[in-house]
Amino acid sequence: MFISFPMSLPQIRINGIRLGSRLNQVIQTSVDGEASPIISPFYKLLAQDRINIVSLGLRTDASGTSIFCCHDLPSGCKFECKSDIRKEVALGSTEPQFCIVSNVCTVSVYPHNASLNTLGLLMGLFGKYGVSFQQMVSSHAMISFIINRSDQERVLTFLEQEFDLPPTHIPFGQFENENTEFVKKRYPETRATYVEQRIKTYGIKLDAGLEMFEISFNPKVKNHLEVCGNGLQQLGRSGEKFYFTAVMTQNSDMAHLYCLTDPLAFQDRQSFFSRDKVTRGLAVCSSVSVDLISFHGPHFGDRFGIFNTAMSCLNAASIPVLLAGCTGSSIFMALPDSLGQKALPALAEGFENP
Repeated sequence: MFISFPMSLPQIRINGIRLGSRLNQVIQTSVDGEASPIISPFYKLLAQDRINIVSLGLRTDASGTSIFCCHDLPSGCKFECKSDIRKEVALGSTEPQFCIVSNVCTVSVYPHNASLNTLGLLMGLFGKYGVSFQQMVSSHAMISFIINRSDQERVLTFLEQEFDLPPTHIPFGQFENENTEFVKKRYPETRATYVEQRIKTYGIKLDAGLEMFEISFNPKVKNHLEVCGNGLQQLGRSGEKFYFTAVMTQNSDMAHLYCLTDPLAFQDRQSFFSRDKVTRGLAVCSSVSVDLISFHGPHFGDRFGIFNTAMSCLNAASIPVLLAGCTGSSIFMALPDSLGQKALPALAEGFENP
């Protein structure tokens, strides 16, 4: 009797893994309707202090606004800022709430090729190997996770085992300490100390009429990550791709996954959401229609104030931002449906669009 065994799926091919330097992470939440004045968003305070943001996520909904900002923190350096940041993050501040998490770093996989299969595999791997991550955000090429530095070796190990990497691949680490100072002296253009009147971009792209779905889960529960991962891979097998994705974690027990795709077919939506709803403690929110603005440009990864400029342009035009993220040299901003066209001339006040 002939017995057939299922063939194992081929590994996903990627070009590399990028390991970031030591970072400081600040999580800020505000609640609408409070009597006390809203404290400045943290990205604005960092811009005032000329501090570069390495990775950021922002989400606004009916309950208020949540932000996480990760910025460079050189080895041996304490969290020191020149403006009123320390005063506004003072112990006992209750509105908005601040949480400072030092000693984190980024680990990124590239290129993602907009593949839901790749995204789903990554989510599932963190569950499979029992490693928690702080945040996640995608760029035009990378999917980047904020993790504890103590977990970086474990994460690098399972990524190298589970993905098909080039034979010559070695994890890329950012320059630190004396190496950083040497590079800046030898190649002064890497410092990007200038500030343009209008910031250069490689072009501003609008993707209108996308679907944004949200899943809340416990990042400590392995099954939650695996179920989310399996569902995303199932959507990928149906031919769907993602335009932008992020995970924002407000505390150790609650995270929210956001993913922007083309409008899903009825059967795909039913299959995906029903799979998640049967898992205890994992909730699926109603999806919404959004417009997505995305852009990148020279020096986006090594100069301050770019995200603050984008938000200022949209605020001046009274355009709300539902979800935003930046990592590497990319900025993504999800806006309410039909406001994308209005956002383009608003952003032109601060950015060049060749």
